[in-house]
Formats: sequence, C-alpha cells, structure tokens
Amino acid sequence: MLHADRVWSVSEVPSAEELAEKLTGTTWCCCQGFRIAGQPHYVWLNDSTSEDGAQEYAVCRLELPNGAMRQVESITFGWSDYPRALEYILATLRGEDDQNDWARSVTATLQSPQEHGRCPLCA
Repeated sequence: MLHADRVWSVSEVPSAEELAEKLTGTTWCCCQGFRIAGQPHYVWLNDSTSEDGAQEYAVCRLELPNGAMRQVESITFGWSDYPRALEYILATLRGEDDQNDWARSVTATLQSPQEHGRCPLCA
C-alpha cells in the first residue's frame, strides 16, 4: 500500500458483482474504500496516486477480532473490464490471495462514510 497515512471512507456494497461494476465503471476519490456485505474479512482501498490515474486498489484482509490487517493483493481495476474485475474479486473472496508470498502487514485508518464526511481530497 502506497498511502499508509491516507484515511479511507469504506462503503458497503451488497455483492461482488456490484463491486466489480463500481470499480470498473467509475473513477473514485483517492480516499474511497469498499467492503462487501457479509464479507467482513476483506476491504478494497483506493491506492491510486490521483483521481486522474489508473484506479489501483490495495486488497486487504482484516484479521478479526484483533484488527490486524494484511495487504494480500494490489489490482489495477482501471485496466480491467467487468468480467475480469469480478474474477479478481471472487478469487479474493475464495481466499486465493491470502497466501501471496509478498503479502504484508499494513496499517490503515478506515472510517464509515458518516465518520469520514467530506474530506479535502474529495472536494
């Protein structure tokens, strides 16, 4: 993860399909993150350098209940179409990314959209 000091606003989406649609169909603010309802162990955090760049997401596994976090993948959704993005997301949900040799512990500040409010990055 390039931006350990960033504060992410993590929104919940109802399904992997909707997440794939959002990540391939929209350019998001750099502080945007997502989680899928019923899937508490994974978050997708925008790790892009700017809104004008390719949408790069750090895929992190939350080790509940202790709160530790590991980045298990980095995916450039800005270069993916919907079917490929959905494949990546479903692979993560199946745990296929959990054992990457380069996975590492990370620290990130995650907030709900209500906690985050409107930040200078999104203005």
